[in-house]
Amino acid sequence: MYYTRIIIILSLLSLSACSQHIGQKYDETSVQSEDFTSNPESEIRLYQQAIMHLRDNDLDMAKDILVAFTKKRPELAGPWANLGLIKIKNNDLDAAEKLLKIAVEKNPKMAQAFNLLGFIENKRENLQQARQFYIQAIQYKNDYAIAHYNLALLYDTYFQEIEKSILHYQRYLELIDYSDQETIDWLDELKFSLKKKTS
Repeated sequence: MYYTRIIIILSLLSLSACSQHIGQKYDETSVQSEDFTSNPESEIRLYQQAIMHLRDNDLDMAKDILVAFTKKRPELAGPWANLGLIKIKNNDLDAAEKLLKIAVEKNPKMAQAFNLLGFIENKRENLQQARQFYIQAIQYKNDYAIAHYNLALLYDTYFQEIEKSILHYQRYLELIDYSDQETIDWLDELKFSLKKKTS
């Protein structure tokens, strides 16, 4: 069966080398150099504001903060990867790929960056490369639910490897902390279809 769902990509919203707790709303119109101090807590709060803006789809404000981070803390992978996500949201895949590759240079085991690189290759219909990136994401973070979902969808929709897709859909459902009834129902259909084939 051919089943099409939107691939989840918004997994990167909370990635950082910092705390993921949300602080007070950042209300400046731009990021100034004095916003960065030697105080790690100040940097964490500022980074949290970028994540909040990204989550709220205020991409320009998120971009301003993240670009400032790449200048002041170029060694951190998170800001580069989140800038890549912004480029994906703007449908600029080439620019997104460059930023995500910088993130991977900074942190070669960043699962979120590999997941987004997989998404980019999927959009380009480079399916073998997309699969490899999703697999890498899972290798570095086995409990990464969204990468399992994306890989399941790839096996299901394009490769017709139903047994593998079932395994990754199941893993995705085990890991999420909410009920995805659509995927539960589809997984039941896949299992029924596979049973008919093998009986």
